[in-house]
Amino acid sequence: MTQLFEISKTFHFDMTHRLSFHQGKCRHLHGHTYTLEVYVRGVPDKHGFVMDFGDLKHIVKEEIVDILDHSVAIYEKDVTLVDALSGKFRAVMLPFETTAENLCAWIARRLQARNLDISKIILWETPTSKAVLTL
Repeated sequence: MTQLFEISKTFHFDMTHRLSFHQGKCRHLHGHTYTLEVYVRGVPDKHGFVMDFGDLKHIVKEEIVDILDHSVAIYEKDVTLVDALSGKFRAVMLPFETTAENLCAWIARRLQARNLDISKIILWETPTSKAVLTL
């Protein structure tokens, strides 16, 4: 009988953003220390590995953490922020409002493009607030 497993690895990064549509305090530039949980599913190989945790760490670090960590994530249509911060900070231009939900979907797409069978992405924006994308 073939067993399907799920493995996960947890990452941390700091990022600044704002939600241009928001009517509350999240409309203002602010930052979070994010916790990212990446879940990969698969059938273990002959050695018992779904995937080497070190390989998963390398891919997520390269595709996600190294891009977002200590950056200002800017929605490319947020003209106010683009004009104010252009060339002044380490900015990551994104084609969506930088909600936790949208970030989860973006993360999943980037990791799927690296041929990872992603089953779940959990992004904690604060210790009590998270978005969960289950695939």
